[in-house]
Amino acid sequence: MKLIKLITLLVIVISSYNCIAQKKKEYTKLTIIVKDENNNPITGATILFDNEKYPRKTNRKGVFKIKLKKTPKEITVFSALYGIKKIKYLGQKNILITIVSDTKEFDIIAGNPKQTSVGAIQYLNIYDYLRGKVAGLRIRSDNVISIRGDNNREPLFILNGSQVAKSTFGDIVPSTIRTVNVLKGPETSIYGVRGMNGVIVVKTSL
Repeated sequence: MKLIKLITLLVIVISSYNCIAQKKKEYTKLTIIVKDENNNPITGATILFDNEKYPRKTNRKGVFKIKLKKTPKEITVFSALYGIKKIKYLGQKNILITIVSDTKEFDIIAGNPKQTSVGAIQYLNIYDYLRGKVAGLRIRSDNVISIRGDNNREPLFILNGSQVAKSTFGDIVPSTIRTVNVLKGPETSIYGVRGMNGVIVVKTSL
């Protein structure tokens, strides 16, 4: 009887060990290196696995390391300065992803260096677009915006000719943007006291 109990205990211990070992094997360790077309590392790029975003970003060497419980099917790399690149995951442990920035996709409107038209490269949201392509703004990690040279209060948001709330502004889809114009000082006079903290004017195709 004691022998049967001992054998049963050993079976349970071995099964438990195998389960733990299996769980450890389920983790997928990845090292991702992100570079531009000139083989320079891209710092601060966001990595998404099957469209799930992770808070960490590539370091100054363009390297991103992670241990995943679930093996991804697709990896997306996004940089506000370089654009976006998607690849299928084929089981590699070390992955080099190169983002080729097509400057032809962006046109600066002549006569106003603060006004920009957007091209085909997709951004995750309006704030990532503004960080990458619109000068004269301070955008914190919590997406609070202020215009350089003015105070730290948020500006007035104008969408297609109408004043909108910050929440509405945040819902703007970057691919629909035609132009963005940052106004401050005397340029805001047409908006009266509402524009005292500056104005961001966005025109979209919708």
